[in-house]
Amino acid sequence: MKNPKLKISALILALLLVFCGCSTAGEEDGEEIITDFSYDMLDLSTLVDKIYAGAEISDLTFLSVEVVDDYQTLSEQYYLDLSKVIDYEIRSAEGKYGVADVAILRVEEGAADEIMASLENRRDDRINEFSRYDVYDSYEIALNATIYQADELVVMLMLDENSKAAAMETIDSFLP
Repeated sequence: MKNPKLKISALILALLLVFCGCSTAGEEDGEEIITDFSYDMLDLSTLVDKIYAGAEISDLTFLSVEVVDDYQTLSEQYYLDLSKVIDYEIRSAEGKYGVADVAILRVEEGAADEIMASLENRRDDRINEFSRYDVYDSYEIALNATIYQADELVVMLMLDENSKAAAMETIDSFLP
């Protein structure tokens, strides 16, 4: 190659291919690939937003869902010892228009069983509440609530079966 412009063009093209042209699967689709996952990076609020976005609940139920974050409610109605919780996002429907409760808690090591027992008590309270006043199958939904541990997270899903399955897929998509 005797032409200097051709050499420069070839060099620029080679540099572009090296620095810009190489991507791994997923990056081409605009997805960010995370290789070093940390629970400190997990935004529980965003995760719960996505769960509700995929849930099949009535508009009235959805509008009655509120964030539960005051200490008294968490200790008295959810039976939680917050000293064993690192982070949490809890949302609960009022109940007059149905149930759609989601609780995701990141817990201290060794505290999962205690936190799960607390959420089971909350579930039992909701079952009792809806046994007297069942709207939009709330009694059945509360009775079939799922409470489980996913590594550092303890999860309670008080949603209908389809919404619960979608929620579990959403949770799994956020975890390594």
